[in-house]
Amino acid sequence: MRPGARRRPTRAAGGRIAPSPGLAAGLLLLATIGAGCRDRASGDGGPPAGPRPGPTARPSPGPRFVDRAPEFGLDVTTTSGSPEKGSILESLGVGVALLDFDGDDDPDLFVAPGSRVDGGRVEPSGGPWLFRNDGPGRWVDVSAPSGLAHRGWAQGVAVSDYDADGDPDLFVAQHGPDLLWENLGDGTFRDVTGPSGLGDEPYWGVAATWGDADGDGWPDLYVTNYVAVDPASPHPPVGHRGGPVPVFAGPESYPGEPDVLWRNRGDGTFEDATESAGLLKADRKGMGALFADLDADGDQDLFVTNDTQANEFFRNRGDGTFEEEGRLAGVALGDLGRAEGSMGIDLADLDLDGWLDLAYSNFYGEGSRVFISHGGRTFSDVSHPSTVTVATILRVGWGIVLADFDHDGLADLFQANGHVYPGLRSEPYDQPPVLLRNAGGRRFEDATASWISDPGGLSSGRSVAVGDLDGDGDLDLVMTTMDGPLRVLVNEGERSGRSLILRLVGAPPNLEALGAIAELRAGGTTHVATVRRGGSFMAASDSALHFGLGDADSLTSLRVRWPDGTTSDYPGEDLPVDSRITIRQGDPRVVSTPFEPAGRP
Repeated sequence: MRPGARRRPTRAAGGRIAPSPGLAAGLLLLATIGAGCRDRASGDGGPPAGPRPGPTARPSPGPRFVDRAPEFGLDVTTTSGSPEKGSILESLGVGVALLDFDGDDDPDLFVAPGSRVDGGRVEPSGGPWLFRNDGPGRWVDVSAPSGLAHRGWAQGVAVSDYDADGDPDLFVAQHGPDLLWENLGDGTFRDVTGPSGLGDEPYWGVAATWGDADGDGWPDLYVTNYVAVDPASPHPPVGHRGGPVPVFAGPESYPGEPDVLWRNRGDGTFEDATESAGLLKADRKGMGALFADLDADGDQDLFVTNDTQANEFFRNRGDGTFEEEGRLAGVALGDLGRAEGSMGIDLADLDLDGWLDLAYSNFYGEGSRVFISHGGRTFSDVSHPSTVTVATILRVGWGIVLADFDHDGLADLFQANGHVYPGLRSEPYDQPPVLLRNAGGRRFEDATASWISDPGGLSSGRSVAVGDLDGDGDLDLVMTTMDGPLRVLVNEGERSGRSLILRLVGAPPNLEALGAIAELRAGGTTHVATVRRGGSFMAASDSALHFGLGDADSLTSLRVRWPDGTTSDYPGEDLPVDSRITIRQGDPRVVSTPFEPAGRP
């Protein structure tokens, strides 16, 4: 996010690029704003689903996302401070997570709590919420018995089985001490922040990613921290772009804070390894982070998005230390050589060349970025020729997801959007999402209107998580909104291709197989994906790997490169398409379950 402060000759205060009148006119020719009204739904949770509506119209084969949160009893409203947004703290919203907390092989749903400032104190404003998935369209609110509670100004969510006991645990980044909730395996969680050693940092945590940074098998935790702001006493408002409209003081008005790498000791505790790993920088304004082996050398690299500062690409040296190569790799700055307001991040092999490419969302007037990997060492910015810039430059982008929604074998792009200033005339506050179809690897087509039902009614999105909620083999989306209702976007379109969902179970202590890379061959094409915990914005998506297969009715082979460097090969005849596959490291058996029939539950 790049809020404004003082007028400058070429940049609006707060670091934002100030478009000239000619540029602004050009941008209006490139893209249009579709500002829908925010739905002010209410409710603190949800009972099981009530009567189900009939199916929506499906204009053509392909994805069709419909918000089913109200029908599913997921009537959650997330609140972040006051509607007037008098502080930068109130602008980010709250995070969301998909996790199978009860071990029944379908993703359940966690939504971080809202907060407000009242009498100089941070107070709860609804939540947290935990919903158990009892099958397609059936959700049960189990928030109260779970033990989860409001403990401060919550932001992003990160999920991992950090203690290797077989069930996923919850980390919540917060303003002030962060939170770690241990999953006890009986439907309840315990606050272990203090005993774990994670409760000592006073920073404003925004997002986090889990990954094995030092190669010892245990998931480590990297937390992005933002700026030093007092919730009860933020800086006074400033004029937007130096004009008369008051807005909250932006990130350039505050000192940045250091991100933190927490090394997992393997005994339930963590130690601060930021400096020893070569990651310490005192004045950082972090927004997003993702561990992944981008150069395929067997260890986890780290990509970090920053606000008004250069983004960072930390290459893992293989000994638990990192070297920053963002500028060398070509992913640190925008195409004008300037730092931008970068937020969400995701990765996928967009052009099917076997290398993981990057995308991240940006502030208004900048456009989101798509980078094509060249062997994991350098990247090319294809945002303009791919048309991603055209579709996003008049948006403030947040959660971003690269996934194959139409099962043609190519990862598409979904992005949540919404401004941070509610009082501007020139830059709409309520901004709908965009959904871009991958039309060949390095070119995208805007499919928002055809793939999303009523996109204008889904405005002011923030955190986005992706996973197959109903077991039918296609991907669904969950999105939080700013001071608005939770959105559960179920893909109810007519399937136009085949798919496969792969869940890998690693050897202890890395039971989630974080960092494993799957290479799947089908129809003469090789599809590559990696198991990770992080990405989007303040979100935790399901860690299962989803592969769109086009019209391939069988697989040729699957190779898994496990985090410890070993490989396993599986013949295609053992891997039925349109199935959910589970593979355990060291076990030659493949467990497959056919997808649920498509259609409304």
